[in-house]
Amino acid sequence: MSHSSSSNGLSVVALIIMLFLLFNLFHDRQTASATPLSNPPTPLPTPTETPQPEPPVPDPFAIRAPYDEYILTQGPHGQSYGHLAIDLTAGKGAPILAPINGTVTAHYIDQYGNTTLILENEVWQVLMLHGDYFVEVGQSVQIGETVGSESNHGYTVDWRGQSCRNRDCGYHTHLNIFDKRIGQNVNPLDVLSP
Repeated sequence: MSHSSSSNGLSVVALIIMLFLLFNLFHDRQTASATPLSNPPTPLPTPTETPQPEPPVPDPFAIRAPYDEYILTQGPHGQSYGHLAIDLTAGKGAPILAPINGTVTAHYIDQYGNTTLILENEVWQVLMLHGDYFVEVGQSVQIGETVGSESNHGYTVDWRGQSCRNRDCGYHTHLNIFDKRIGQNVNPLDVLSP
């Protein structure tokens, strides 16, 4: 009998433990559904693309010489044929740089054999002669971008005034600047930074 009473005692203890567990389980479910969480879980941030900054708008007023370093070989001239130009040299084959932000509006050889390049924007029209130009009409250029190399095509002369046609002399860039705001050519020496 003692064996059966200890079995009954163990059964009662096991039953109490089971009831206790069931009560806690039921109570936890009721509490979870009735009481909102004090700190609800925050959703993970979704990755977003960082917007890229807009490229800067080219300054239409900016103007520079077509070379970083050069020698002025002739001051303002050309009024008899509609220019107010200067001649600059940086040496045979030197890179010719775009003097403005703009568009190539013309690239041709004139009646004297001068290779001609015209760049324009809202403010300036820049004409350059005699170079080996490799940009095309309609192409956009940024100030300081290489547009050609110095040469002696067309009507160029040596220091004695002799034609350089088919000779290794007279390398330079003829530079004419037209200011659209006032409707006329301007002296390049007045608008180019030193």
